[in-house]
Amino acid sequence: MELNSLFSRAVATALVPAVVVGLAAPAVAASNTLTITTLDRAGKKVAVTTTVVNLATNSSRSVKSNKATKLPKGTYAVLASISTGSVTTLGARTVKVSGASKTTVDARKGKKVRLGLSPAPTGDAVSAQITAQICTRSDSASYEVEASAWGSGSLHVIPNSSKKLAFAAMGQWSDGSGLTDSYAVMHTSIGVPSGVSRTFKRSSLATVNVAGRQGPSATVDGSHLAVQPTGRVCGDHMYAGLFGADRPYRTKVHLSPGKWDIRASSYAAAKDGSTVVVGGYMVPRTVVAGKSYTLNFFRSAWGPSTRLPMVLNGRISYSLNDMFADPGFPRDSVEGGDKATATLTFGGKTVKTKKDKGWEPYFTTLEYKVKKAGWYKLTNNASRYYPEITFPAGMLSPKTSVTYRFRAKPNTSVTAPVYAITMLPTGLSLYNRAKPGSTTNVQLKLSRSKFSPDAKLGTNPKVKTVTAKASYDGGKTWRSVKVKKISGKWTAQVGNPQSGAVSLRARVTDATGGYTDVTIIRAYAIG
Repeated sequence: MELNSLFSRAVATALVPAVVVGLAAPAVAASNTLTITTLDRAGKKVAVTTTVVNLATNSSRSVKSNKATKLPKGTYAVLASISTGSVTTLGARTVKVSGASKTTVDARKGKKVRLGLSPAPTGDAVSAQITAQICTRSDSASYEVEASAWGSGSLHVIPNSSKKLAFAAMGQWSDGSGLTDSYAVMHTSIGVPSGVSRTFKRSSLATVNVAGRQGPSATVDGSHLAVQPTGRVCGDHMYAGLFGADRPYRTKVHLSPGKWDIRASSYAAAKDGSTVVVGGYMVPRTVVAGKSYTLNFFRSAWGPSTRLPMVLNGRISYSLNDMFADPGFPRDSVEGGDKATATLTFGGKTVKTKKDKGWEPYFTTLEYKVKKAGWYKLTNNASRYYPEITFPAGMLSPKTSVTYRFRAKPNTSVTAPVYAITMLPTGLSLYNRAKPGSTTNVQLKLSRSKFSPDAKLGTNPKVKTVTAKASYDGGKTWRSVKVKKISGKWTAQVGNPQSGAVSLRARVTDATGGYTDVTIIRAYAIG
């Protein structure tokens, strides 16, 4: 299926690093001006707003066409998008400004952009879309003009061989359901080619098997899957939304080789009638032609992340806000919305308490200056909190807690010598449910990661014991379960009840007496 006949839209943006590039133009002589003439595909002069980039300073400004604009002397790139009915034409010109300078972006010179698949996707509901960009090339800033096309429109680009420019085109095919395969391909070049017509063989694509589960998310209204190319000469982070679903899914996404961000986002209807993005994932992957990959989103047992307490310049430091991490992506919480209370004790006495009341403007951190060396115990209790939406009935992982017992000394900078525990129930359904009366193997992953360059990780403490408990009444009562190594992984073997949900608790104790204890309420469901 070729993307020949498509409805189109266009947008011009700038991709800039964290340091803001100054956009204001310095004082210039009145004789240095640039007039940009823009012509549509009928040769008619049309007024558009262009992006003009100083190629020496990488600063940019918006310039209206068909009128003289004062600019400092120098070499510039002009980026423009011109619409003629349902046809969008992207064009770029490089021009030296000295005195009264002029350049023309003529849409009549545009060549059609075509991307296709072989064999072509079939099905009446399959829709095709193409997105293209022309970018400036620089180490410090990249500016772009972008357009998308689908339906009855078409997309054209004006050739330009300048190596100061780059080009990208992305094609996507999907029926929007997640029940059938989706596709996204990427084509890039230095300079803007004289027409783009490329067909990708399906055998040249990679396959990503994606499962999106349901249960722990704060919404059942919907989840969206999208992909974005990264690490390209042009076209980084162009967005291909593939489908949205209000149910769990297993689907295949076929991608051309290269680097991609694969995004799964959760959406909810707010109480005021608006739609809010609750959270989600952005997973980078480098894919190779003919290879298969697997991604699992929204798995059960969201719990404390792998971020451990630290001692920085003699001060204990711990963030309260990462208590609901997916075990497959344990570094950060999946969704926003929680509140927490952290308590630090020393010698049996509370020396510091810190609260996050929910939706604080910044991350909440407990900090305490270590006055005496010895054993410290830090506990953080967290619960989900999102007042703008109504949580679904039976939501999994509504509450979690973690306790770390570790030694700390004044005037040191180290990561606490304890382990993070990540619990991953296996063999569950797409609704994160286990069969009534069955046994669920819960992997207990122990890890120690360095999250600050100043906090030395040190030697991993020797593990003495790993224990686990399960609760079938929401954490009111607990019973011990067997823990053993299966294929080299600590695994808790949990006998499941006939209905309800299972809460989990695990503890790892090291040979020095330090430990980590993690609790997840309603880690997974039965049914």
